[in-house]
Amino acid sequence: MTEKERVVIKEYLKEIKKALPEWLKDKKEHKEILLELEEHIWSKAEELSGSSQPTVEFVQRAIDHMGTPESIAKEYKRRGTPKFYITEELWPSYKNVLAVVFSVIVGIAVVSLILNFIFGNLNTIGDSIMGVQMGFLGSFVVITVIFVVLSMEGYFPEDFKSQKSLEKLKEDDQVIGKKKSSIKSPFKPGEDIVGGSIGIVIGIIFFSQFIPSIFGLMDPEFRLFLQFSGLFIIAEGGLDLMRGLIGKRQLTAHQIIHGITIVVKLASISVVVLMMNRPEIFPILAVEQPTGVLINIGVAPNFYELFRIIAWLVIIAVALSTIGNFQK
Repeated sequence: MTEKERVVIKEYLKEIKKALPEWLKDKKEHKEILLELEEHIWSKAEELSGSSQPTVEFVQRAIDHMGTPESIAKEYKRRGTPKFYITEELWPSYKNVLAVVFSVIVGIAVVSLILNFIFGNLNTIGDSIMGVQMGFLGSFVVITVIFVVLSMEGYFPEDFKSQKSLEKLKEDDQVIGKKKSSIKSPFKPGEDIVGGSIGIVIGIIFFSQFIPSIFGLMDPEFRLFLQFSGLFIIAEGGLDLMRGLIGKRQLTAHQIIHGITIVVKLASISVVVLMMNRPEIFPILAVEQPTGVLINIGVAPNFYELFRIIAWLVIIAVALSTIGNFQK
């Protein structure tokens, strides 16, 4: 075996190394593959030459028999179980990334709508809705293309984690496995789906105010406060629904959505603060006798302080409810 044969094999292995998928290049398995290929080339060259000292010609024939670097690398990219154009291994991550991105878009849209209502830019609501639709479409296309490419390259979710992280995760799994019977799962998909759906319905009622016999009796300014409240309730309900749909997977996605929920809850306090300073517009509905007609008698001035105390209690309750989101 001369230096010429070594150089030919070295150049061939160098091309294979370039063609191998990125997820494989930083692993111990990568070196083992190259060593195994080198041994196979020498073995094939010796077989073709009929002697233990194959020449460059027989080495090149052995390499030709192995195939091109691209064809060899392609075998390692055929990793994962096909599911449409995205592998089953990446499919949960794909759905969770879409859910997180869509929730961020919805959150931005809700904040934008609130600001438009505050500053009276009602004619821009249509543009905001169009922006949400375009955001959904654009992010869907980009994220889908990325995951299709990752699937074609044979990536798995664990390929995006360092070896140290994988070892720690394995240790944590072993500890959790021992304590599994005593640990209560923090994920409650059923409650999130039901609660989120109910919240969205209530928010739609507050925002649309489609019951004229009731909402028509209220002060226009108070009805505007109700619409703001409806937007916040819809946003929070939508976030709860997303957590429920994600289920007991993807801790990071749950953490991000809880973070957005905290922002939405704290922002909703502003509506209560504004309403607290306008007790005279708060409706108190009563049935007029003897006509039986429903009328709005409002809050009596001597109950204004009680009204403000109740408003403060609501603010405290909303603030305290964010503790649960912080913990989760």
